[in-house]
Amino acid sequence: MECLEFRRQADADRQHLGSEALQHAAACRRCAGYLVAPRRGGDAIVVLERRRWTALAASIIGGVLIGTLLWVGGPRNSLTHDLLKHLDHEPEALVATNRPEEDAVLGRVLARGGIRLRPDAPLVSYASSCHFRGHTVPHLVVQTTDGPVTVMVLRNEGPASPASFVARGHAGRIVPAGPGSIAVVGADGADLDEIAARVLAAVEWLDD
Repeated sequence: MECLEFRRQADADRQHLGSEALQHAAACRRCAGYLVAPRRGGDAIVVLERRRWTALAASIIGGVLIGTLLWVGGPRNSLTHDLLKHLDHEPEALVATNRPEEDAVLGRVLARGGIRLRPDAPLVSYASSCHFRGHTVPHLVVQTTDGPVTVMVLRNEGPASPASFVARGHAGRIVPAGPGSIAVVGADGADLDEIAARVLAAVEWLDD
C-alpha cells in the first residue's frame, strides 16, 4: 500500500482501517503519525477522536519499536553487524559530491549484481562489487538531500518485513525487494523511509 492510499483510507474512516492499512502504518513512521494529526474542526468529537487515535498510534509505534529491537537482538543481528563492519572498510566512498560514478564502472557493478537502475534513480557517486556474506553484491552510494547514503543490494538476504536499526551514528533500513532485500544506511536522522522508497522505485531486478 502506498502512503497516499493509506491517507485516503484514514481520512475516510479512521476507526475501521483494514489489516493492510494497519500493517502499512506499522512500517511507516509518517503514516503512523498521520493518524494522530488533528483534522479540521474543533468540537469535542474531534478532540475525543484525536485522543483515541493517539493511543492507537502509540500502540502501533510501540509494536514497531519492539519488532525492531527483537529483530536487531535476534538471529539477524549479524546482518546489521556485518553491514556496519563492511562500511568501515570503505569510508572513502561515503562523501558528499555531485560527481557521478563512471558509466562503465556502474554498468559492470549493476550487471554483476543482476539489476539495473531506471533513469530517475538518485545520483550514484560510488559503485563497487563487494564480497558480502558469501556473495558478490552491488555496493552503491547515492546522493540525497540528507547527504550520501549507502545502498547494498542483497539478493540473498530476505527479511520477512522491513526492519530498522540505529548504531554508531548510523541509521539503517532493510526492506524486502525482488528475490532478496535492499539495505540503505545513512547518518542518524536521515529520512530513510523516503530514501528507501526512491531506491526501491529505481531498482529493476533482472532474471538470474
